[in-house]
Amino acid sequence: MHKFGLMIQLNRICRENRCSRHLRRFVDATDGSMTILALFLVMMVFTVAGFAVDVMRHDRERVRLQYALDRAVLAAADLDQELCPRVVVNDYISKEGFSTDIISNIVVEPETCKTNEDGTVEQIADLEGKRKVSASADLSIETHFMKWSGVDHIDTTATSVAEESIGNVEISLVLDVSGSMRGTKLTNLKKAANDFIDEMILKSEDGRLSISIVPYSEQVSVPDYLMNAMNTIGGNEVANCIDFQASDFRTTNFNYYDIVDDGGNIIKKGDYIPQTLHFRDSGSSDKRFNDTLVSSSTCRLESPTDQREMTIIQNSPTILKDQIDNLVASGWTSIDVGLKWGLTLLDDSIQPLIAQIADSSEIPNSFAIRPASNNTSDTLKVLVLMTDGENTYQHKVNSPYNDGDSGIFWNETAETYSIYDEDNARWAWPNVNTTVWDNGYWTRDKFQDHAHGNGTHIRYRCRDYYYGTCYDIDRSDDREFTESGAALADDELQWPDVWAHTEKYAIRDMIRHTYGWTRADEFAANSTTEIGPGTKNPRVVDLCVEAEKEKVIIFSVAFEAPYGVKQMLKDCAIKPARYYEASGSQIERVFDSISTSIQNLRLTQ
Repeated sequence: MHKFGLMIQLNRICRENRCSRHLRRFVDATDGSMTILALFLVMMVFTVAGFAVDVMRHDRERVRLQYALDRAVLAAADLDQELCPRVVVNDYISKEGFSTDIISNIVVEPETCKTNEDGTVEQIADLEGKRKVSASADLSIETHFMKWSGVDHIDTTATSVAEESIGNVEISLVLDVSGSMRGTKLTNLKKAANDFIDEMILKSEDGRLSISIVPYSEQVSVPDYLMNAMNTIGGNEVANCIDFQASDFRTTNFNYYDIVDDGGNIIKKGDYIPQTLHFRDSGSSDKRFNDTLVSSSTCRLESPTDQREMTIIQNSPTILKDQIDNLVASGWTSIDVGLKWGLTLLDDSIQPLIAQIADSSEIPNSFAIRPASNNTSDTLKVLVLMTDGENTYQHKVNSPYNDGDSGIFWNETAETYSIYDEDNARWAWPNVNTTVWDNGYWTRDKFQDHAHGNGTHIRYRCRDYYYGTCYDIDRSDDREFTESGAALADDELQWPDVWAHTEKYAIRDMIRHTYGWTRADEFAANSTTEIGPGTKNPRVVDLCVEAEKEKVIIFSVAFEAPYGVKQMLKDCAIKPARYYEASGSQIERVFDSISTSIQNLRLTQ
């Protein structure tokens, strides 16, 4: 009610004072003012919009320039780039469409080229192993609207830096040199491997790259300096290989050595592993009489023309390529053994042993800290696994026939064996004729009370001899025969020595002569083991799984390989892009591709 009454009073007052006439006068007096204000506001909007257009044009060109510089320095820093950085950067800017009207003062570092008087560009320095390129350029955009306020140009400087280097890389080249690799296959492999070594070393800074070569067939040969530092069972100076145990193929770890301090004191005791023996798992010949070794392809013997030893953690192209050039193909195929050794040389568990060896100059002292920790982020661990076939067979001598006293004595002068039968306290002479001719046949007892060569023995007249057997011994007519040479206690042969000169079934025959067929057959059945594909293939799979856990990157190569092994190699590589198939000279392109992939991987780590 109060508001309604107030409005009535105001209306009455307005009528009395002629309000409408006053309002008309006010409107006439301010006519045109709104037009001026509107024009002013339009000019302000137009000016601000014009300034925004200038800023947007500048920002667009700045982004284009920055994008061009970023791509240019990346290309210039590429380790595969053959042009000097200045040429690459200028080319990118030119192809982006920038004119000299807006771009000036382009600076590229480092300067590795010079411009000759004829305008040609000549490379005067190389960037090896590491390329770091920086570039900057000034941008000046002419304004269209800001010039009304006295700003004729908007200037800025774009800069970009790129660096490419491989960083620390540890590589194991695990190469099949089994018998099927003979001929052109091995020739092509050597060329590919040597080119790979050259490429990796060329594009790596000094001390950043180390390469190990693991040639494998039935076994992998170990250098003397490494073998001598390991704890082995059945040690011998003939076969430099070791027989990994089944559990070893479920880990990349290696613990078969003692960790010692500078004074040679053992800090940590390692485990023991059987050393492979030089032996022949067949045949009945005895080469001891000729002072020669049995023919064996299990663990290849080193010679100037047949080198199978691993090359461990090196960066010398001469050392690495000489080893590749001297490879010879022969023997069975053990992918699992080659892979195990390749992973071992990348695993930090062997680093203390490498450090001890590096002190003796067999391995560069700068690599005493390698392999790097498995968990490090600044070292790329790579294994290249190449094979041309499937797993086949591996042979080894079992305990207790691979170490210690054999119970077999050797008389060097008389070239006779003696075997002591502890159960019956008697001696057998396996290769001493039971019956001899000396103006008649004379035969001896099969067992004697001493080793042959330690004195004399009694023979009896044989009245009935036929084809090596005496059927009628006359013990009333005997003669004493003198033995030559001696078979003393220190002439007892160790099992590794027995196997090195005597083939398996010749050893069995000596045991049969002494103990009978039952024990001889036990020896034949239990003394050696043949490991076939059914055991080896799962070992490869297990090792590949462990490698992935330890962040080892595996590239696998099926080189003219059969279908059966290809899937295993694909699975081992984990990613399809890391599995390759090749035939003939294609192997060279494959190794080149792997080299490039390693560089790219290093950049993304």
